[in-house]
Amino acid sequence: MPLEGLGSYLPMMVEVLNHWDDVNIELGGTPATELKLQGAHTRGLFQLLHDELAALLVGQVDLENGREIAVSNKDQKKTAILLKLNQFRGMLRGLLPQTIYPGAAPLVPQFGLAESKFLAPFDDMASLWGRIDADTTIAGFTPPLLLAAVTRAAFLTELAGMRTAYGAVSLAENDEGIGLKRRDALLPVIRERIVQYRELVAAMLGPTHPLTLSLPVMTPNAGSTPAAAMLSGTWNPTTAQAEFSWPASDNPNLDEYEMRMSVGATYDGSTATVIGNIPAGTTTFATTESLASSGDVASFKLFVKLTTGNEAGSNTITITRP
Repeated sequence: MPLEGLGSYLPMMVEVLNHWDDVNIELGGTPATELKLQGAHTRGLFQLLHDELAALLVGQVDLENGREIAVSNKDQKKTAILLKLNQFRGMLRGLLPQTIYPGAAPLVPQFGLAESKFLAPFDDMASLWGRIDADTTIAGFTPPLLLAAVTRAAFLTELAGMRTAYGAVSLAENDEGIGLKRRDALLPVIRERIVQYRELVAAMLGPTHPLTLSLPVMTPNAGSTPAAAMLSGTWNPTTAQAEFSWPASDNPNLDEYEMRMSVGATYDGSTATVIGNIPAGTTTFATTESLASSGDVASFKLFVKLTTGNEAGSNTITITRP
């Protein structure tokens, strides 16, 4: 399997590890004779690199899930606290219409505003609510003001929880970013070791040796790149999924299709993750990957993959969950 994209690293490393076993046997099968790369890097150390990358990839999924859960929790709290502000404004219009307070009520913020702009009206609401509760001069009204059974103190607790939820999202995003940097820092190290391995095997055994001829291939065969698929995709509110379709490839060497995804509005092939391997004959795919909550954005490409190891990526489709 050629070394193309994040999803190819672990399979390529397994190929190298298996090949390295055969080379070590050919060289004598002892610790003293085993193949060592620059810096006395043995097969065992390369296995540790494989295991480290595998752990980072699994850990990155967990970090992404943590971010998505934090965002979902924040969004649920935003929905609930927006309802409180709408109730507050309605109470002022209905209960205190002839006072100064309805005109002083804060406007309801848009859901997608940045933290400071979203929370400012609720701080305003808390301040105004405090003034109303302290005002004993309103005819026909006895404070405190209640929203159903909710007191100002309970609202302040909810507002503090809202800020905590924003903080949890920031922490989760930071953890996810650190995880990505750790993962990405390992990739060039692995690639360099594979290059060293190929060069050293060929140098030690010669260009015509069967183990040289069977070295894992890092790049696809020349001249056999398939035609790229034309990908279509959109968010389906009925199924609550991003749904994709494409014309079937007519390449006789078609192996499968592979969907890759980058978080955000820009597709980055160096960090994209494989989210689906689709058998030949299937031309649709649906996912909620990195689209767990309203406002989440992810970019997708579909790759046509051949049995020769060659592949071609489609146009990018960027999906924003409403």
